[in-house]
Amino acid sequence: MPDPVEIPALEGRRVLLVPLSPAHSAGMYEMWRCPEVCAHSGPALDRYGRAIPMPVRSPADSDRLLDFWLDRATAGTGFRWAVLEGEGASFAGTIGFNALGACAEYAYHFVPVFWGQGLAAEASRLALAWVFEAGAARVEAFIAPGNLRSVRLIERLGFAEQPVEGGGVPRFVRDADDVAGRV
Repeated sequence: MPDPVEIPALEGRRVLLVPLSPAHSAGMYEMWRCPEVCAHSGPALDRYGRAIPMPVRSPADSDRLLDFWLDRATAGTGFRWAVLEGEGASFAGTIGFNALGACAEYAYHFVPVFWGQGLAAEASRLALAWVFEAGAARVEAFIAPGNLRSVRLIERLGFAEQPVEGGGVPRFVRDADDVAGRV
């Protein structure tokens, strides 16, 4: 079994990435109760494999999702950062990795009020630089069809779409040595 993930805090010009913790419970609830956030997200399961209704119906539901990510970080298999914006450190969303290793799987979700401000791009650049420095050779992201804002973001970050066998959710990939996609 992998070791727990040592998750550093990362600071950008307008964002701060801090390890997701129970202190972010209220922000998680605000984000995951928004139908717009859940529209392009897959199903959510808690650490025991039980389904979590999306959008969530209560803070307890979103806390089950938070607990899932804390458990994954302890297991060393994935994690999330809380993305904090501005001097007030407002909870803007989460970013992180569904899977870690030579090929890491990247994912992100933001509270709608923070969409279109460039925060996801800034936070993503920090996260990608970290994972490549940590040894990943490739990062992939699966973007639901119709999520055009997310497709534009991931392409600006240097990812390219690759065919997926049997259809499925489109896969975007970026290699560590992709000079054109450097963060």
